[in-house]
Amino acid sequence: MSDSRNKWGILQVVNMGTLISTLDVGIVNVSLPVMARQFSVSLAQIQWVATVYLLTLVILLPFMGKMSDRMERRKVYGFGFLIFGIGSLCIALSHSFMLLMLSRCLQGIGATMIMANSQAMVRQAFPDHERGRALGYNAIVISVGTLSGPALGGLLMEVMDWTWLFWINVPISFAACWLGFRWFPRGGRVVAKTPFDYVGTFLLGAGVCLLMLAAEAVKDGTYSLKVWLEGGIGILLLCALVVQALKIDYGIIDRELFKHRKVWLGNTGSLIINLAQTATLIPITFYLQSELGFSAWWTGAMLMLQPLLMGIVAPFAGWFRDKYGGTFPINAGAVLCSLSMLFVVFMPSISAWSIGLHLAVFGIGTGLFHATNNAEVMSAAPVEKSSLAGSLLALVRYLGQIVGIGLATLLVGSMGSQTQVPDSFGTPLRVLFGICCLLCLAVAVSGRYLPKEKPQSSNLSAS
Repeated sequence: MSDSRNKWGILQVVNMGTLISTLDVGIVNVSLPVMARQFSVSLAQIQWVATVYLLTLVILLPFMGKMSDRMERRKVYGFGFLIFGIGSLCIALSHSFMLLMLSRCLQGIGATMIMANSQAMVRQAFPDHERGRALGYNAIVISVGTLSGPALGGLLMEVMDWTWLFWINVPISFAACWLGFRWFPRGGRVVAKTPFDYVGTFLLGAGVCLLMLAAEAVKDGTYSLKVWLEGGIGILLLCALVVQALKIDYGIIDRELFKHRKVWLGNTGSLIINLAQTATLIPITFYLQSELGFSAWWTGAMLMLQPLLMGIVAPFAGWFRDKYGGTFPINAGAVLCSLSMLFVVFMPSISAWSIGLHLAVFGIGTGLFHATNNAEVMSAAPVEKSSLAGSLLALVRYLGQIVGIGLATLLVGSMGSQTQVPDSFGTPLRVLFGICCLLCLAVAVSGRYLPKEKPQSSNLSAS
């Protein structure tokens, strides 16, 4: 296969991995009640099937990114597909709750190996002046996988057993593993070996775990001293992670990597945009059904506006970045994300039209922002830290989602409960969207400080 065809073949394999690993974050949620009955556990216990996967991703992403930069990236990525497929197979064959949880952890490890290297593989295959377009297509897959998981899971559950949610991963994973070892370029280990930051990994994992426990309790309406302690200690542990990173040269929050302005501004902006997306999508789903009386089908159809428009815009944004630079689409995308919130904040009534306009404009904004921002971050990162840079982009995406869930829970956490008075969510919903508007506006303002550079038409980086 020629180099030109091979790089697009590599992108398709990368997109396969991105799709199955992001899809499995949400696709399992609709099957939890059925799984709880089959394994004779409570809904609170079965919820950990979803939570443990997300926790595995968040805890291991920086660790796996650094390991991939030290080893041959092709092997880590290829074996990630294999482990993901074996984990999916074990879940489908599980006959006990403990085996189910262990299998879900194994699947999460495989997904981490895939995610930590997806964007690094694109950087390795594509020159800088084509990277925006390639990562634009990858951004579409990330959005579709993240947002369509529950809808696709519900559709499959209508016609087949819950185990098929995982059986379908097995042939895809094994095929991607075979294609990856066949097509992925060899080499890529160009960094000197440094110690792993085990302390930082522990602080990140413990901090995020405690925050997720606190968020789940708040979601259930619990505000006890234990919940406040879990949340407070979780925040302190994450602050300790930052202090730890400032003291050492090999921390999971890499000081050398974050010396590059595009890297730290890009990661911060990505965290905020993902936070705003998650914080607003959750209450919109409840509002459409509880307050406006939409069916689940019509709710899902309206929510698809966002990934649909993102998918249309992202390739164009990537092409524009490759030709003229990334400053304009990043700033314009953040501005549109901010403006989209105003359709809910200032409309006389929160109607299906105002929500639809918000979803459409926000979808266009994220299409402009994510494709370009990812390409700018990956191109600015040092060659020898490509996998670490890619893993951090994935990490901030999930951290943004976790914080977004917490913010939505704090302001409109009782939405959909039977005890609520109708039309009582207008003010807190407007406040939530107003906060997200200001956060997205801050991303747009910070974009003024991005270096204004055009991509270079050069050979592939030796990553």
